[in-house]
This record gives sequence, structure tokens and C-alpha cells, in this order.
Amino acid sequence: MLDERLIGTTFTLKDEARSGVVTLYGILYHFTVSGAAAPGDLVVVEQATPLGLIVRRADAHLEF
Repeated sequence: MLDERLIGTTFTLKDEARSGVVTLYGILYHFTVSGAAAPGDLVVVEQATPLGLIVRRADAHLEF
């Protein structure tokens, strides 16, 4: 299982693909975009699954 400490980590989308690979802390991770996001958007990791990271646009998150 992927490391759940990655939850909350942010990065910028480089293109409009709905999935891809990102390097975080020197390790390559597969990711899938959940919801609407465009190239250049800041995304945040919301889930770490055995298949990869699930990310969403960072400003679409409400913190309480």
C-alpha cells in the first residue's frame, strides 16, 4: 500500500491528462485526478490506494 503520509501533499498539474506520473520525494507515483482540474492547477493528494494516488484541485477542499 502507498504511504498515507502523502495525503495533503500538493503539486501542479503539467498537462490536461486525467492520470499520469508524478515524482514526490524522489519516488515516482501514479495518480488519477478526481473532479475538474486544468493544466497549471495546484492539486492535493486526498487518497493513497494500492493502485496510485487520487488527487483533486486544491481550492476545492473545505477545511473545518
